[in-house]
Order: sequence, then structure tokens, then C-alpha cells
Amino acid sequence: MVRTSAGCALFLLVGCGAPQRPAVMASPPPAAEFLVATLDSTFWVRSGPAGIRFRGAPLTVATFGGRFYEIFLADDDRSFDEALLVGQRIYRRDLMDGDSSLVFEDSVIPRIAREYARAHPTARPLEPDEEGAEDPETQATAELEIIGLHGPYLSYEYHVDVAVPGGEPWHTTRRGVLDLRSGRTMRVRDIFADSVATRLARQGRQAFRIAIDSLRIASGPDAEVSRRASLALGQLSFDDRSFVLTVVDSQLAVEFDIPERGPAVSDDVLPLTPVPASGSRWWSEVRNRFPLSEDDLDRWRRVTEAGYDVVARYDSTGERARLTITDSSLQEWQIMNVAAPVLHTFWLDHPAIDSVQRRALGRAFDAASLYDETTRTVRGPPRWHAPSRSISFAFFPPSAHRHALASTEDRQGEPTRVLRAHDAWGREQPRAHLRRRHSLHDGQDRGDRRVPAFARQRRHGVDRPGRFS
Repeated sequence: MVRTSAGCALFLLVGCGAPQRPAVMASPPPAAEFLVATLDSTFWVRSGPAGIRFRGAPLTVATFGGRFYEIFLADDDRSFDEALLVGQRIYRRDLMDGDSSLVFEDSVIPRIAREYARAHPTARPLEPDEEGAEDPETQATAELEIIGLHGPYLSYEYHVDVAVPGGEPWHTTRRGVLDLRSGRTMRVRDIFADSVATRLARQGRQAFRIAIDSLRIASGPDAEVSRRASLALGQLSFDDRSFVLTVVDSQLAVEFDIPERGPAVSDDVLPLTPVPASGSRWWSEVRNRFPLSEDDLDRWRRVTEAGYDVVARYDSTGERARLTITDSSLQEWQIMNVAAPVLHTFWLDHPAIDSVQRRALGRAFDAASLYDETTRTVRGPPRWHAPSRSISFAFFPPSAHRHALASTEDRQGEPTRVLRAHDAWGREQPRAHLRRRHSLHDGQDRGDRRVPAFARQRRHGVDRPGRFS
């Protein structure tokens, strides 16, 4: 009797709880293949008669010159037992041959490390896994954050904290643009034609004067406060080297800022009003990677034989986006939900990528899916082992709107990089370095899609304090 009842209960549980097969769509989605970049992941999407397939990985991908690159940050740890000295570098890794190239190296921390070694000749540098003093007197950290990728140009923010015995702690924050091809730090005139660069600098200086006047007014009627504010503001100056590239209302723009340095400055720069920039040939070649903004959605128009659009619809909080593919008849096929905002796309169809690029992307996604908290420096050339089977994707028929990850092959390859991704489980990883500054910062109309500054502890690297106490 007990056995029979248990069987009935099990039958009822299975029968009632079994998921229902969704209805089949009237038609398959259009043929498409592209990469979608969010703050913390890159997704590889393919669609066609067989349905929609996708896979995600904690990758920051750039492409220029017909090649794909992984962009990553690496800690440069030069700590001693009584000195916390950690800087950061930016590397690009060619996905085809696995070679890594240094494109940005912090110079402040190495200089402080050399000075400390001369002043303390008996001090011994710490090993990578060795812990130093809990609260050393000398502490200096430099941190980098990737703000955006626009073709071969990478926009970054650079923050330094320094505290040494006998001196007053000081901080500095500035921003800039790197050319990923050469590793050079760009000026506006290096990116734009002379006439455009002159106009951008002139409008940037005008925005700087307006911002300073506004800050003086905001100091209030108190005479002492106003006097101190005037002294502080008098030390600020316009720097045409401190800027980032951004996209405002679907147009390329330059966003200058007011860099700060000293003992009592904030962690953030003061961004000025973005200045529209146009007429650049390189931008026209990458313009279709960025969306057209409409109300509460972003739309990428793909003018091909398939004639499809990729749409990101943001929820009321601006924290999630629903990705879909639409065709010319406005029929939609859902891909997945991702963390907002969606930054840009890389088109892999029309013209289609070749087999070499496809295998390189597959290896990068397979390797990135294995990033975890134990990833360390690997010396020597990368040794990629070809997968024993074809690149795998999570497969779903047009009617199945779910999330999953493709299985990956075990790899013995050792890519040459210093990389750590905290909480590497799942599709979307909290290792973000990209930040988009939306033109609507007040949350009206299209929802607040402004991306806040990332917590400083969300970095790759050694498990030592990222900031001094």
C-alpha cells in the first residue's frame, strides 16, 4: 500500500511538473552570425533554419586589421614585506597565433619600487603567492579600467593611490586613449584631421570654462568656502590629452575631463560635455558596430541579404536587456537576457569569417570558459592544442528561449598572460572593464543606462589589498 501510494505520488509529481513543449514558431530566424559585447562578457550568436545558438565567455574582444584580439589586464606586483606596490598593465593577445603584446604599462609603481629598493637594500621582493605585512607603511597602487573600444582605439581610466612614510598621501585619476596597434597614447590630433581636432579642442576648452564657473557658483555664499574653492579650482587646467572616445545619440564624440592630482581629490575625474566628432574614415568603417538608440532600446541594423536587426530592449531598471533578432516583417526571435548595457557588436557574416578566424575564436571562448580564481602567470610561448571536435554551441530551436553554455574540451594550452576572473562560474562574469557613458545620465525617457564606476576590488590579479587602508 505504501509502495503503491509512493508510486502514485511520483507519477503525479512527474506528470504535473513536466515542462510543456513550447509551440513552434511559424518560420525560422534569419541567417546571422555576430559577437555581442556587454560589460562583463562576449556572446557568440548564430541563427538560421536550425534555430538560434549562442555561447558566452568572460572575454573583452577587439578586432582591427582583419584579426581578432583579446584585451586583458595584468597585475604588475612589485611588493616587499613592508611595502604594497601593485600596478597594472594592458595587453592584447592575437587570437590566431596566441602572441601577447604589451600596449600600456604603468610607470608610477615601478619607479616607487626602485626608490624603495634603493632605500631598503636588504628588503626582498615578495613571491607571487607570498603575503606581506597586513598594513605596510609604504603603499602604492595603480589601477586601470577599460572605458570603451572603438575600432583600434581603447579608452581607459587610470587611478593611482600613494602613501609613503613622512609624506602626505596623494591620488591622481586621468583618462586617455591608446592605439592598440602601436601602444601609443593618442592625442586628439592623432585620431582626427587637423580641422576637426582644432574644433574639438576649442569646444573642449569652452566646456572646461563652463564647468569651472559652475563649480565656483556651486561653492555657495560662504566666503571661506568660496575662497578655498577658488584656490582649488585655480589649480585645475584643461588637458587635451585627457579624454575618451564615446558614442552619444549614435554619433562618435570626444569626452574631455578635468584630471585631478593631490592629497584631497576624489577617485573620479570630472567629465565634460561630450563634443561630437565626425568625418573620420576609420569611424565610418566601424560605425555599424554601434547601435541606433530608440526610446528604451538599442537597434543594430544589418543591411544584408538576410536583412535582419539585432535589438536590445532594456527593462525599467536599466540593469537587464533582452536581445532579439528581427526580420523585415518585424517578427522577433529572442536570443537571451543579458546584463545591461549592450556595448557593441562584431559582425561575422557578410563577409563571413574564414575557418582560421573561426578556430581562433573557438579556442579563445574555450579558454575563457576555464578562467577562474587560480589563473596565474604562465611563462613561455602559448601552446594551443587543437580541439578534438568541432566548435560547439548551445543549441536551441527557434521556440526555445533559454540560457545555457556549450560544453568545452579540456585544454593543456598555457596562454601567455596574467589573468584572474573572480567567480568564473556561469556565462556572465564579474570581470568587467568596459563602461559606456550614455548621453542620458538622469534616467529619463530611455531609462537610466548609465554604468556606475566599478568597485576597485573587481580586478584580475593577486589577492592583496587593491587600495591602501
